[in-house]
Amino acid sequence: MSRLPLLDEAKDPEFAEALADVEKSRGKASNALRSMGHAPEALKRFASVGDYVRYHSTLTARQREIVIVITGRGYEYAMLHHVPLALQAGIDAKEIEAMRKGEVPATFSEADQALAQYALEFSTPSSVSDQTFSKLKQFMSPREITDVSFNAAYYVAFALMLAAMDPTPDSAEYVQAGLAWQLKADQS
Repeated sequence: MSRLPLLDEAKDPEFAEALADVEKSRGKASNALRSMGHAPEALKRFASVGDYVRYHSTLTARQREIVIVITGRGYEYAMLHHVPLALQAGIDAKEIEAMRKGEVPATFSEADQALAQYALEFSTPSSVSDQTFSKLKQFMSPREITDVSFNAAYYVAFALMLAAMDPTPDSAEYVQAGLAWQLKADQS
Protein backbone atom coordinates (compact mmCIF):
# COMPACT_ATOMS: atom_id res chain seq x y z
CA MET A 1 0.00 0.00 0.00
CA SER A 2 1.23 3.45 -0.89
CA ARG A 3 2.79 5.45 1.92
CA LEU A 4 1.14 8.62 0.64
CA PRO A 5 -2.53 8.86 -0.25
CA LEU A 6 -3.33 9.07 -3.93
CA LEU A 7 -4.85 12.38 -4.86
CA ASP A 8 -8.23 12.77 -6.51
CA GLU A 9 -7.78 14.91 -9.61
CA ALA A 10 -11.44 15.92 -9.40
CA LYS A 11 -10.68 17.65 -6.09
CA ASP A 12 -7.26 19.09 -6.94
CA PRO A 13 -7.05 21.17 -10.14
CA GLU A 14 -3.26 21.61 -9.97
CA PHE A 15 -2.81 17.83 -9.75
CA ALA A 16 -5.39 17.34 -12.53
CA GLU A 17 -3.37 19.64 -14.81
CA ALA A 18 -0.11 17.78 -14.04
CA LEU A 19 -1.82 14.44 -14.58
CA ALA A 20 -3.19 15.58 -17.95
CA ASP A 21 0.38 16.47 -19.00
CA VAL A 22 1.66 13.06 -17.91
CA GLU A 23 -1.12 11.21 -19.67
CA LYS A 24 -0.39 12.92 -23.01
CA SER A 25 2.82 10.89 -23.30
CA ARG A 26 1.74 7.65 -21.60
CA GLY A 27 -1.98 7.27 -22.13
CA LYS A 28 -2.47 6.91 -18.38
CA ALA A 29 -0.40 7.70 -15.30
CA SER A 30 0.87 4.80 -13.21
CA ASN A 31 0.31 4.64 -9.47
CA ALA A 32 4.00 5.50 -9.06
CA LEU A 33 3.63 8.74 -11.01
CA ARG A 34 0.29 9.51 -9.36
CA SER A 35 1.97 9.15 -5.95
CA MET A 36 4.28 12.02 -6.92
CA GLY A 37 1.28 14.30 -7.47
CA HIS A 38 1.61 15.98 -4.09
CA ALA A 39 4.22 18.14 -5.86
CA PRO A 40 2.43 18.71 -9.19
CA GLU A 41 5.06 20.93 -10.80
CA ALA A 42 7.83 18.46 -9.89
CA LEU A 43 5.69 15.62 -11.27
CA LYS A 44 5.32 17.45 -14.60
CA ARG A 45 9.04 18.12 -14.86
CA PHE A 46 10.06 14.62 -13.75
CA ALA A 47 7.56 13.03 -16.14
CA SER A 48 8.91 15.23 -18.94
CA VAL A 49 12.36 13.63 -18.51
CA GLY A 50 10.65 10.23 -18.45
CA ASP A 51 8.85 11.07 -21.68
CA TYR A 52 12.19 11.91 -23.30
CA VAL A 53 14.01 8.76 -22.18
CA ARG A 54 11.09 6.47 -23.05
CA TYR A 55 9.93 7.95 -26.35
CA HIS A 56 12.41 10.42 -27.83
CA SER A 57 15.99 9.33 -27.17
CA THR A 58 18.30 7.70 -29.72
CA LEU A 59 18.10 4.32 -27.96
CA THR A 60 16.31 1.36 -29.47
CA ALA A 61 13.57 -0.33 -27.44
CA ARG A 62 16.01 -3.14 -26.63
CA GLN A 63 18.75 -0.76 -25.48
CA ARG A 64 16.29 1.25 -23.40
CA GLU A 65 14.94 -1.84 -21.65
CA ILE A 66 18.44 -3.19 -20.95
CA VAL A 67 19.21 0.05 -19.11
CA ILE A 68 15.87 0.10 -17.28
CA VAL A 69 15.92 -3.53 -16.16
CA ILE A 70 19.46 -3.16 -14.84
CA THR A 71 18.88 0.13 -13.02
CA GLY A 72 15.49 -0.94 -11.66
CA ARG A 73 16.42 -4.54 -10.90
CA GLY A 74 15.95 -4.29 -7.13
CA TYR A 75 12.44 -2.87 -7.32
CA GLU A 76 9.53 -5.23 -7.99
CA TYR A 77 7.24 -2.37 -8.97
CA ALA A 78 9.64 -1.46 -11.80
CA MET A 79 10.00 -5.10 -12.83
CA LEU A 80 6.21 -5.52 -13.01
CA HIS A 81 6.26 -3.00 -15.86
CA HIS A 82 9.64 -3.50 -17.48
CA VAL A 83 10.09 -7.28 -17.61
CA PRO A 84 7.16 -7.50 -20.07
CA LEU A 85 8.55 -4.51 -21.98
CA ALA A 86 11.99 -6.14 -22.12
CA LEU A 87 10.45 -9.36 -23.46
CA GLN A 88 8.52 -7.30 -26.02
CA ALA A 89 11.82 -5.66 -27.05
CA GLY A 90 13.40 -9.05 -27.78
CA ILE A 91 15.34 -9.73 -24.58
CA ASP A 92 14.81 -13.31 -23.47
CA ALA A 93 13.78 -14.46 -19.99
CA LYS A 94 17.22 -15.87 -19.10
CA GLU A 95 18.90 -12.61 -20.07
CA ILE A 96 16.38 -10.67 -17.96
CA GLU A 97 17.00 -12.93 -14.99
CA ALA A 98 20.76 -12.42 -15.30
CA MET A 99 20.33 -8.63 -15.39
CA ARG A 100 18.02 -8.79 -12.35
CA LYS A 101 20.89 -10.53 -10.53
CA GLY A 102 23.26 -7.71 -11.52
CA GLU A 103 25.01 -9.76 -14.20
CA VAL A 104 25.76 -9.02 -17.84
CA PRO A 105 24.25 -11.82 -19.94
CA ALA A 106 26.90 -13.81 -21.82
CA THR A 107 24.41 -14.24 -24.68
CA PHE A 108 24.32 -10.50 -25.38
CA SER A 109 26.16 -9.11 -28.37
CA GLU A 110 29.39 -7.29 -27.57
CA ALA A 111 27.58 -3.95 -27.95
CA ASP A 112 24.76 -4.99 -25.58
CA GLN A 113 27.33 -6.31 -23.10
CA ALA A 114 29.08 -2.93 -23.12
CA LEU A 115 25.74 -1.17 -22.62
CA ALA A 116 24.73 -3.50 -19.77
CA GLN A 117 28.08 -3.09 -18.01
CA TYR A 118 27.78 0.68 -18.33
CA ALA A 119 24.28 0.63 -16.80
CA LEU A 120 25.46 -1.62 -13.96
CA GLU A 121 28.37 0.66 -13.12
CA PHE A 122 26.36 3.85 -13.62
CA SER A 123 24.08 2.92 -10.73
CA THR A 124 26.90 2.30 -8.24
CA PRO A 125 28.56 4.89 -6.00
CA SER A 126 31.91 4.54 -7.80
CA SER A 127 30.14 5.04 -11.17
CA VAL A 128 31.53 4.09 -14.59
CA SER A 129 35.12 2.94 -15.01
CA ASP A 130 37.33 4.32 -17.77
CA GLN A 131 37.49 0.81 -19.28
CA THR A 132 33.70 0.47 -19.44
CA PHE A 133 33.28 3.99 -20.86
CA SER A 134 35.90 3.30 -23.55
CA LYS A 135 34.23 0.02 -24.46
CA LEU A 136 30.81 1.66 -24.86
CA LYS A 137 32.36 4.40 -27.05
CA GLN A 138 33.27 1.64 -29.53
CA PHE A 139 29.56 1.05 -30.15
CA MET A 140 27.78 4.32 -29.41
CA SER A 141 28.06 7.96 -30.38
CA PRO A 142 28.45 10.70 -27.77
CA ARG A 143 24.73 11.49 -28.21
CA GLU A 144 23.76 7.86 -27.62
CA ILE A 145 25.99 7.61 -24.53
CA THR A 146 24.38 10.77 -23.20
CA ASP A 147 20.94 9.26 -23.85
CA VAL A 148 21.97 6.07 -22.03
CA SER A 149 23.14 8.21 -19.11
CA PHE A 150 19.90 10.21 -18.97
CA ASN A 151 17.91 6.97 -19.17
CA ALA A 152 19.88 5.38 -16.34
CA ALA A 153 19.76 8.55 -14.23
CA TYR A 154 15.99 8.85 -14.64
CA TYR A 155 15.41 5.24 -13.65
CA VAL A 156 17.80 5.41 -10.69
CA ALA A 157 15.81 8.42 -9.45
CA PHE A 158 12.52 6.67 -10.21
CA ALA A 159 13.65 3.54 -8.34
CA LEU A 160 14.61 5.60 -5.30
CA MET A 161 11.19 7.30 -5.38
CA LEU A 162 9.55 3.85 -5.58
CA ALA A 163 11.51 2.63 -2.59
CA ALA A 164 10.59 5.67 -0.51
CA MET A 165 6.93 6.04 -1.48
CA ASP A 166 6.04 2.35 -1.97
CA PRO A 167 3.16 2.95 -4.40
CA THR A 168 0.41 0.40 -4.81
CA PRO A 169 1.25 -1.90 -7.74
CA ASP A 170 -0.65 -1.25 -10.94
CA SER A 171 -3.19 -3.77 -12.18
CA ALA A 172 -2.34 -6.39 -14.81
CA GLU A 173 -4.71 -4.55 -17.16
CA TYR A 174 -2.75 -1.33 -16.68
CA VAL A 175 0.54 -3.12 -17.39
CA GLN A 176 -0.94 -4.65 -20.57
CA ALA A 177 -2.18 -1.24 -21.71
CA GLY A 178 1.32 0.11 -21.09
CA LEU A 179 2.81 -2.63 -23.26
CA ALA A 180 0.48 -1.71 -26.12
CA TRP A 181 1.23 2.02 -25.69
CA GLN A 182 4.99 1.41 -25.71
CA LEU A 183 4.83 -0.92 -28.73
CA LYS A 184 2.90 1.69 -30.68
CA ALA A 185 5.41 4.38 -29.68
CA ASP A 186 8.39 2.17 -30.57
CA GLN A 187 6.94 1.41 -34.00
CA SER A 188 6.25 5.02 -34.93
